[in-house]
Amino acid sequence: MRAHSLTYQLRWAWSLTRGYRKPLLGYFLLELWAIGLSLLFVFFSKRAIDLAIHAVSGNLRMTLAALVATVLCGLLVKAISTRWNQATGLQMELGLQRMLLGGQMRAVWKFAKDWHTGDLMLRLQGDSVEVSQMLSQGALSFLLVLLRLGASFGFLWLMDPMLALVIVGISPLFLFSKLYFRKMRRLNAAVKQAESNFGNVLQENLRFRLLIRALGLIPAREKKLKDGQDHVFKLKMAQQNFAVGSQTIMKFTINGGYLLTFIWGIYRLNAGEISFGTMAAFLQLVGRIQTPILQAMSFVPQFIRFRTATDRLLELHHDEKEAAVQPERLTDPQRIIFEKVGFRYEDSLVIADFSAEIKRGRPVALVGASGRGKTTLIRLLLALIKTHQGAIRIEQNGQSVVLSNVHRGNFAYVPQGNSLFSGRILDNLVYGTSIDADRIKQAIYLANAEFVYSLPQGLETVVGESGFGLSEGQAQRIAIARAMMQDAPIWLFDEITSALDPETGETIVQRLLEAGGEKIMLFVTHDMKLAAQCHETIYMQG
Repeated sequence: MRAHSLTYQLRWAWSLTRGYRKPLLGYFLLELWAIGLSLLFVFFSKRAIDLAIHAVSGNLRMTLAALVATVLCGLLVKAISTRWNQATGLQMELGLQRMLLGGQMRAVWKFAKDWHTGDLMLRLQGDSVEVSQMLSQGALSFLLVLLRLGASFGFLWLMDPMLALVIVGISPLFLFSKLYFRKMRRLNAAVKQAESNFGNVLQENLRFRLLIRALGLIPAREKKLKDGQDHVFKLKMAQQNFAVGSQTIMKFTINGGYLLTFIWGIYRLNAGEISFGTMAAFLQLVGRIQTPILQAMSFVPQFIRFRTATDRLLELHHDEKEAAVQPERLTDPQRIIFEKVGFRYEDSLVIADFSAEIKRGRPVALVGASGRGKTTLIRLLLALIKTHQGAIRIEQNGQSVVLSNVHRGNFAYVPQGNSLFSGRILDNLVYGTSIDADRIKQAIYLANAEFVYSLPQGLETVVGESGFGLSEGQAQRIAIARAMMQDAPIWLFDEITSALDPETGETIVQRLLEAGGEKIMLFVTHDMKLAAQCHETIYMQG
């Protein structure tokens, strides 16, 4: 993981506050008001005590009334500011998650394939929370703490300069040292990485739990899970031990400061140098100085977590993303032309000098051994990846245009394997389209998926993750019906008969060929019977 400079992190973090700066300013002003009220409380309490023992003259009832009003007003202001800040923080958190998730949804293939789902989930749900909390609360709270500390210190200075200097001088300010920062950041980064690795194992165990059981891999996967847990535990204990040691030193010095103030005040009170009210104010102000110091020091590990989380989110943010474009509708595509297309994954050449044509009304079968680039060719057609050489063109109305992501909406695509989303069967059919009963009926017919009508809830039937609750063949047919819901001139099918029995597969292919007479159709397949029904078969040699 790349460590970014503090300046760069803060600049990026500041950009995230755009749209939230007015609410954050409102929260800050409310908290300033609360600080002023807390100091008024100290003033009125000191005066009330001095009035009660007749050390000064004045109206005790009015002073007590002012004291109560200060407390009530302070509680109200604090409640409003807390509610305000929580709402703003939640909005920032959700906005940051949407931005990062949207970026990953549009990340180009070479970056998207590098991220494990478990790691992404931890970054989106954990790191984004830490960053948004720092921006909405942590940073402002730290600034407010410094202001509160300065105000309380100034008040105490007016009463006893020497005591004010001593209280600040014995505070455990070592926690702001560079050595402490480095140690905490190193431990925090190690814990985050270990949690990401553990999240990967956990996500895989849950996603493939039935397969793991079927293959007899439960003991091996449980051991892998436990090893990940043990590693996280070891690192977290090291982090915790360091934190406990630091906190212990901090507590000793804080309590020492309070005892020093108490003893100092007793001696001065005994010598008649201060009033009892001043003694009470001493103790209150020391608490108001030490509490901000404690809060400022608790900010240090939070700030370190923020920096680590920011680095992890910036890794996602910096991924190359597909530019937002206006979709372009192809009015009358006649054929797709591959002109000496080449593609490589890093150092591995997958497709070299591939040339072919797919004409409208003349379905093509693309066959070849695994690893020869058939699925890669589908990704090139969908502009999910770009050619390293050559070009893919579409001819329409006598013109030739280079295929790009603006044309993606012209493809009805059925991917290989189970690709259903959890939810109703109806939801899987109408993603991105309006509900049209006739169109749904036609799509179900083309996919030979009439079995849905015999299900207890029909189209309202809820399926689980990856079509759980349906057979593999049923899920495949729903995926075909989903593609047929699209009004697209180009149809792409990737191994659509692989999960089907021969009779069902033959029926589907026949229906698709009949309905797609005016379409550009490409079948990626190992099924030679399907290939025989197409007008042309292209063999991928690799």
